[in-house]
Amino acid sequence: MKSSLLAVIMACLGATATLSTAETAPTFADFARWPEIGRVRLSEDGRYAAFLTPSKIRFFDLNLYDLQTRESKKIDLGGDDLVDFTWIDGNRMIITTENRPDYRGRRQVFDARQNKITANITYQRQFFSLVSFLRRDPNLFVARFYEDGQGSAGLAVINTKLRPKTMAGQNNARFNVQSWVEIPKGEHRGTLTDQEGEVRFVSVYADKRLNFYYRPNAGAAWISLPFDYEKTSVIGFSNDPDYLYVAHYTDEAKSSRLHRYRVSTGEFGPSLFEDPVYSLSEASLLQVRKADGSLHSLALAYDRDMPVQLPLDPLFREVQAAVNAKLPGRLNLIEDCDQSLSTFVVASMSGREPARYVIYNHGTKQFLPLPAPTPWFNPGQMSVQRPIKFKARDGLELEGYLSLPAARPDGAKPPLVVYAHGGPWARDTWGYNPDVQLLTTRGYAVFQPNYRGSTGYSKAVSKDDDFAFRIMHDDVTDGVKHLVAGGLVDGNRLAIYGGSFGGYLAVAGAAFEPGLYKCAITFAGVFDWKQLIRQSWAQSDDDQFNYDRLLQRMGDPATQQERFENISPITQIAAVRCPVFVIHGKLDTTVDYRQSTKLLSELAAHGVPHEKLFFETEFHGFSERANYQRHLEAVAAFLAKNL
Repeated sequence: MKSSLLAVIMACLGATATLSTAETAPTFADFARWPEIGRVRLSEDGRYAAFLTPSKIRFFDLNLYDLQTRESKKIDLGGDDLVDFTWIDGNRMIITTENRPDYRGRRQVFDARQNKITANITYQRQFFSLVSFLRRDPNLFVARFYEDGQGSAGLAVINTKLRPKTMAGQNNARFNVQSWVEIPKGEHRGTLTDQEGEVRFVSVYADKRLNFYYRPNAGAAWISLPFDYEKTSVIGFSNDPDYLYVAHYTDEAKSSRLHRYRVSTGEFGPSLFEDPVYSLSEASLLQVRKADGSLHSLALAYDRDMPVQLPLDPLFREVQAAVNAKLPGRLNLIEDCDQSLSTFVVASMSGREPARYVIYNHGTKQFLPLPAPTPWFNPGQMSVQRPIKFKARDGLELEGYLSLPAARPDGAKPPLVVYAHGGPWARDTWGYNPDVQLLTTRGYAVFQPNYRGSTGYSKAVSKDDDFAFRIMHDDVTDGVKHLVAGGLVDGNRLAIYGGSFGGYLAVAGAAFEPGLYKCAITFAGVFDWKQLIRQSWAQSDDDQFNYDRLLQRMGDPATQQERFENISPITQIAAVRCPVFVIHGKLDTTVDYRQSTKLLSELAAHGVPHEKLFFETEFHGFSERANYQRHLEAVAAFLAKNL
């Protein structure tokens, strides 16, 4: 898959929409709605396709389509609202539901053939993270319990056949634990399980170091792996227990490469695949568990300027070719398949709407298209992200995406909204984004820069300056100036908008580049890095690793006050010349909402025009569609007034 695919998509669909004056733009409610169909997944034997449709409560209904009988039905969950589901085998799945105010995140086993709930995995007032299901016994699951004063913490095998004791005063929080999974001592940071659900890999923080351990099977002793978390990440297991698939940065490589690591000798095998521009640290191996329990690798998937799936199996290549021939001019990604490699779920994308799902049977060569996800949209009104390259002031080439609105009849250049992603250790990828589409249908061009520190790129982009926050800000500024110099946007009408670290970049843009932007919008942003360090210290009983990492990479604010003032826009609000819109959820535990209240105080003290919008029931993002719609309406109104 190469960048030229975008040219094909844009040629087939039209590079820029032209909005008729008689045609009204989609409403805010249109963008806030859940798609009519989402998350299509097959049972292991390929008989059933399960998918989500919007419920009348908050989240979703569960639907099953029987590929043998061609019957479709909506599952009656007794008034519960479905949050998610995962297939276990040919007929069973794990479903996650809520029924406020009684419970949230309840997990149960649903049997498609019996059409009923067959087991409870969690009970009311019981909280843990579900890690996996164990194939050796249909009643067993692996869970992670947390330190909460309710009993032992750690990884455990739980049994759905165990029942809570009813004795007075009995603590039932761990009643379903059959046995504990012994792992090395320290702060548990991560777990990987194999195709049988067995815990095979853990990361543990101890002695100021993130340590990695592996075992070839559930009964074996743990083996310490000499991995540096900055350089090596595990992306898949092998049928041979002595080998792991890893993405690894070597000293001489421009980016992380795919290797097969041999545990017994501690050797990274020769590079199996590399991309000098894009990292494989977040790549995934598309693998299927065959009926005999073996793993079969189908493709290597990762993000370039567009998502790619590189075939590792001739059959996968055949399926790709058949799907692309049937659905030309679209990006078609294979998301799921059955054990026999005959039935496949395809997510077909134009970039103008959420993915359209198609079920393809390679044996019969039949395609079954599922309903359109957003039939209320006219794709002709929507924009397509254009990958662009630009150079930072030190000459480093960076990447981003530009989405353009419908061309104006008078030929005027559109105003630009810089939409900066959070993280910063994340990245924007190609595809449908409701925030971006809302803005382009309102006449704004949208720029999504993948600044330094963004993941998925070469070492020079993703690693070398991954804590250099002022350099990241400079990268965004350089990208904006590149677009203005190219004559694509109106350089006198620029705004900057972002959430989390993107919220930091929004206020940094207003404070560190006074006069560049007409307005700034921040959602759940960080403006005072000393305050974030204090918040991390307060949370360090549960997260010592991240607190220590912040101190190690950023320094101690008690001894490096000048450094923290230099990267914190809260100290330079006097320089801000444009209105600022401050948005935050009051239940946010990732970034304390007092970051935003402190910013509001500074804006008021320096006479900077500002507005605020706080959500009482939101965390670090939006879970309620009504709140998300209110947010979109407020953002659009603020931009209309100031840009």
